[in-house]
Amino acid sequence: MQMPTDQHWSAAKKFFFRYACIYIPIYVFSDAFPFIAGFNQIGQMLNSLGVWVGTEILGVEGPINTSFTGSGDRTIDYINLLVFNSLALFGSVVWLVLDRNRKHYENFVYWICLLVRYYLFAVLFLYGIVKVIKTQFPFPDLWRFLQPLGDVSPMGLAWTYMGFSKPYTIFAGLMEIIPALLLLFRKTTSLGALISVGVMTNVVVMNFSYDIPVKLFSIHIVLFSLFLLAFEGRRILNVFVLNKTAHAVNYKPVFTKKRHQYGVFVFKGLFIASIIIPNILNTWGRYQQVEGRAENVPLYGIWQVEEFVENGELVPPLITDKGRWHYLIFEHPGRAVLIRTNQDRGHFGAQVDTTTQSIVLRQQNKSYFLSYEEKKGVLVLTGDRGNDTLSITLNYFDMENFRLISRGFNWINEFPYNR
Repeated sequence: MQMPTDQHWSAAKKFFFRYACIYIPIYVFSDAFPFIAGFNQIGQMLNSLGVWVGTEILGVEGPINTSFTGSGDRTIDYINLLVFNSLALFGSVVWLVLDRNRKHYENFVYWICLLVRYYLFAVLFLYGIVKVIKTQFPFPDLWRFLQPLGDVSPMGLAWTYMGFSKPYTIFAGLMEIIPALLLLFRKTTSLGALISVGVMTNVVVMNFSYDIPVKLFSIHIVLFSLFLLAFEGRRILNVFVLNKTAHAVNYKPVFTKKRHQYGVFVFKGLFIASIIIPNILNTWGRYQQVEGRAENVPLYGIWQVEEFVENGELVPPLITDKGRWHYLIFEHPGRAVLIRTNQDRGHFGAQVDTTTQSIVLRQQNKSYFLSYEEKKGVLVLTGDRGNDTLSITLNYFDMENFRLISRGFNWINEFPYNR
């Protein structure tokens, strides 16, 4: 980061800098920074404060959930946003009173920018690597191909769109990893921040457009990237807008003693390794599990019901029937998806024993106990559901039957193939 040369900061600049110096560490060391062990305690304390503010001051009724749900836009997150900003505002006023005569905060700039740079590196690398090693947006589940488009949630549509194309997902991940790596070095921080603003602004718009619940988090990433660029504002304006000369920055060493420089080098290397290595290994492990499920899941694939016999009577495939099966899908270990003719979808725990050729499907108080015989793409199930006896014949459904799969990529298109 460029070291400021302005020796007389305006009152507004000093206030907003104080505000940032308080708000940023609070946010980074809360649950928003789960990349380093030990900061969970800070996050739990801040969440406890948020719960108290929500119940005692804001009058929020009912329990306020603080457990991880995959959403970053929970009630507690909005309360914490209010709490964090209130703490930063209060702290800025106290700081102003205690340090009103200071002309500038040049010595603080490097350290707060260092925190932001390393935080953004951790976040962007994590979100990039889970795209490059395709785990954040896996290939759509098999049942998605049978779901009517109108029944798909906006987030489900976004996940399907991203997950379908491996090259596009990898490209999106690289666009996050590149600025992450650039932010590790002062000389390339501005370039990394510029790329981060562009990439993450697209993510913010996507989150709002498809109701993806990491809106607050992604906005923070954009704002933190802009914070880094604020110290290069004049030079960026000269280059991209005013067509003026932007003079080179003279980066002064923070530490002059060799042993301190070696210490910083070791610390930086360990920090980078602690982010890169575990995330690559963990993500690769999850990816292998996903990629190998076709071989590890018995009866993997979509099975379409050809004949459904219940208590000795043939049940026709009426779209109003809530009990007749239409598709049975095995894709994930220990799980199965059952789609009925009325389009109701049920997710079941599944135990498939290839030795005894038996299947047990369980969902709350509903259970199916079945024996199976599979030969040449035909699956025959016999068994019972409570007091009802079942005999079901299913055919293997080839994924090539879906236009989305069979169409593939074409260099030459005489006409748009928009179906």
